[in-house]
Amino acid sequence: MKMKKEWVKPEIRFTTDPDIILGCLYEVYGQEQKSVLAGKNIRHTMIFPFLRMLANNTQGDVRDLEALHQRLWKIYEKEPEKQVFVQQGEKILEAVRKGEDGG
Repeated sequence: MKMKKEWVKPEIRFTTDPDIILGCLYEVYGQEQKSVLAGKNIRHTMIFPFLRMLANNTQGDVRDLEALHQRLWKIYEKEPEKQVFVQQGEKILEAVRKGEDGG
């Protein structure tokens, strides 16, 4: 008599480095610039999934994704270079991780 093997889903969680997510967010900000400037809800843009990934990645308490977006957007407007945007964004995320900032 053959026993049927039961498949068990592996408990593997993939995480992406924040600098990679921030780099992608920088590119998305370029594509969604008109929507952001028009005041479109970020939940209806490609920006939102990247903000969620950043919030999940910090392992901190990022309750207000809109506030995080506003801070990152200000950096995007000030800094035309992707590398500078990523570095400044990482500083914000590090503050959130340490609990110094509610994000």
